[in-house]
Amino acid sequence: MITGLDISKVEASRDAKEAITNMKFNINFDDVSVENDSVSVDFTFVAVYEGSATKQVGQIKISGSVSSKENKKDVEEINTTWKNKKTLPLKFAEDVINLLNFECGSRGTLVAYSIGFAAPLPLSRAKLQENQ
Repeated sequence: MITGLDISKVEASRDAKEAITNMKFNINFDDVSVENDSVSVDFTFVAVYEGSATKQVGQIKISGSVSSKENKKDVEEINTTWKNKKTLPLKFAEDVINLLNFECGSRGTLVAYSIGFAAPLPLSRAKLQENQ
């Protein structure tokens, strides 16, 4: 169960006055640490704003960590998956991504408006699945 979110860094840049035609979102899991039943996931959320011909007009970047309390079995799975594959188990990753889409989108709204961008709000809920 996710118990907290800590934002440690926010960056925004507007590189051109061009009209925004597209937004792309990316969430990176930078590191994972486990202690007893606590899991901490360091992340970087990036919203890239594009203009004509997919030229980057600017971006918003938010970094921080997500805290979670999990049962022993899930903690072991999270830890093993991170150590072996540098990724997270699907269900846990999906929960973290959906939290970050909402929180970073809403918190990034004021930052976006201050540099003349639309709110960085992904419109759909993430649903992950294994590659076949």
